[in-house]
Formats: sequence, C-alpha cells, structure tokens
Amino acid sequence: MNSPSAVAARSASTLDPNRTQQVAAEPSAVLSALSDGDSRRILAACDGGPRTAQECAELCDVPLSTVYRKLDSLTEASLLDERLRVQTATHHPREFATNFDTLSFSFDDAGVSLAFRQVATDGGEDGSEARSR
Repeated sequence: MNSPSAVAARSASTLDPNRTQQVAAEPSAVLSALSDGDSRRILAACDGGPRTAQECAELCDVPLSTVYRKLDSLTEASLLDERLRVQTATHHPREFATNFDTLSFSFDDAGVSLAFRQVATDGGEDGSEARSR
C-alpha cells in the first residue's frame, strides 16, 4: 500500500543556489529527530534563517546543552546544514539552516522512503528530488 504523508518546512535560508543537494538520510534517524518536540522547535527556528546554537536556545527556550545535542541529531539526520558564520571578530560560530523546502515520507511494502526537495534549486522537478530509503 502506498500512502504518502508529507511534512513541509518552508525554508527562508539563503543556501548556495549552485549546490547540488546530496541527501543520504536514514528514515529512522529523520523520524526519530522529528519525534522530539525540542528538535521540531529548533528545526522551525532554523527554517526562518541560519541560527547559531545560542540563538536557537534563546528562541526555543531550551537549555544550550540540549540545543547542541539536538543540533547534532538534526544535522546527522540531514535536516540541517552546518556552516561557519563569518564575523569581523576572530570567533566564527557554527550556524545551522534547513536544507529543504519540503520533506515527504512514503510508506509501502519495502519500508519508508524520504524525498527532500529544494524548489529554489531543483525547480520543483520530481526527477531532481533526493531520495533515501
């Protein structure tokens, strides 16, 4: 039986438009990350634009130590991209941003599959979706 379920995250982040998205996420890691309320709040905060761990902690009212653990799991699940925020000071903190517009789950006899889409870079073409099983 093929019954798709979609979770959408509208990304306002400014990702490199020339970047080809290669997503190799394990569906169980994505589902595990999304099952946690703190992780979902952090993901939503990063969807509004790139955020540092400190900014996530303040926006989500979550302890900084928890934020670091959640950012690691969201990054490992391919739900966030990590990069350095270049500043005039010598310290360049890591920042995190969503890397997709839409995340779709499909459930069938073979298991769960994911489809990440970045409409800004793939033009919304189904053939450009990054899929993982």
